Amino acid sequence: MRIFVTGAEGQLGSEICRISKHDNFGTYLENYEALNNTTYVQLDITNRMLVFETIKKIKPEWIIHCAALTNVDLCEVQRDATWSVNVEGTRNIADASKAAGAKVLYVSTDYVFDGKKGMYKEDDKPNPLNYYGKTKLEGEKIVQSLKDSIVVRSSVMFSRDKPNFLLWVLNKLKEGEIGIVTDQINSPTLNTELAECILKLIEMDVTGVYHTAGDERISRFDFARKIAEAFGFDKSMIKPIKTEQLNQIARRPVDASLDISKVKSLGINFSNIKAALEKLKEQMKVME
Repeated sequence: MRIFVTGAEGQLGSEICRISKHDNFGTYLENYEALNNTTYVQLDITNRMLVFETIKKIKPEWIIHCAALTNVDLCEVQRDATWSVNVEGTRNIADASKAAGAKVLYVSTDYVFDGKKGMYKEDDKPNPLNYYGKTKLEGEKIVQSLKDSIVVRSSVMFSRDKPNFLLWVLNKLKEGEIGIVTDQINSPTLNTELAECILKLIEMDVTGVYHTAGDERISRFDFARKIAEAFGFDKSMIKPIKTEQLNQIARRPVDASLDISKVKSLGINFSNIKAALEKLKEQMKVME
């Protein structure tokens, strides 16, 4: 099967390409880590004509659309650029896929929810609090208008070698004590497990919306404490703070945790935090 991965330089797109046994094509905007099993194409997804030309030439069976602007605070202030990439870029991918007869899997986020209840199911009504979440929800609607599509929503992805919350925590702990919020709750997700899940979903040729995230509801504070323990730091170095102390530009949902029972019913499982951190440590040993 020929797959086309947008954002192949990111922590999810790169992992999908790394573990995929298919005929892989991946896009990048500026830089990428070359993998022997992937053909790379430089592509700005906001360039509609080039998107159509590229997809028509490659003729993929599935497009896995990972490319997006994801810095939540930056998205809040750079709204035109965010809309251009996250909405119009997604529209270009969707329209080009339709013209080429390809199916689309779109990677979305827990931030499409307002965080008032937590453990959201796929049929719960989205109500994003920030501009990033709003643009990702618009992208969902575009992709869901296609005949054959999958939308996956994930949460606080972490990985061994790309910028993410876990690596940020580890770097800060090397400097000393660190304050982490107790009032933001999510379902942290190991990028390798999400990549494996996505490949299984397209191989199963399913359609619809799936919550694909780590199998544990946890606050950022408790997640950071588990990170500290797993990597040999004193967890008392993690100090509790409230979101309001951070003065973040964009609003965050209090509890955006995801219920993953639907994807588990397909036989696809995710680890809890402890098991996911053990997997990550093994991956990091291989890199040494």
